[in-house]
Amino acid sequence: MALMTREAILEELLKATIANENMMWMLAALKMADRPVQKEQLRDVTNELYKKIHPEVEELPIRSRHLLDEAAAMLEGAALVHVAEVAKSKRYTLSLLGQEVLNYRHERNLKGKEVKQ
Repeated sequence: MALMTREAILEELLKATIANENMMWMLAALKMADRPVQKEQLRDVTNELYKKIHPEVEELPIRSRHLLDEAAAMLEGAALVHVAEVAKSKRYTLSLLGQEVLNYRHERNLKGKEVKQ
């Protein structure tokens, strides 16, 4: 059994994140927020970032609680975010691994490489 390289691991995480576009938008929004974000606020900051980038598009990425819960659970399961429970709310922050995936995607974009799904 062959061991995976750092690049192979990041490539697989990036593929999984891009497969659900909401996850990538949420990671980027958490990076931009640069502070812990409550789950409901995560929907707002993600949609605000999306509108800044795509002002002409009417349909937002996080349109329902279901989409928010689904993407948040996948990010948490992949260890791309840290979740702290404060009282009855969850606060999300970008993990080091999540930051690494965003950096890797940025590097790939600079090199003009596409992610094959």
